[in-house]
Amino acid sequence: MAFFDNSFVSSRITLRQRMARLFDTPFDRRYRQRTARVEELRALSDSALAARGIARDDILLHVFSGKL
Repeated sequence: MAFFDNSFVSSRITLRQRMARLFDTPFDRRYRQRTARVEELRALSDSALAARGIARDDILLHVFSGKL
C-alpha cells in the first residue's frame, strides 16, 4: 500500500510559472480565479455552505454563473 503525504509540496511559484504569467490573457486570470474559488468552496463543510445558501452540488453553477 502506497502513501503520499502532500504536506511537503511547495506552494512557491516556479520560474516556469512566472514566465507563463508574462503571457497571461484575461481568460487565463479569470480561469485561475474561478478555479481557486471552486477549491475554496469545496473545502467548506456542508453547514458552512448552507449558511451561504449554496448546496454542494451547486458550487460550479454558483461560481460560473458569476455569483462570485
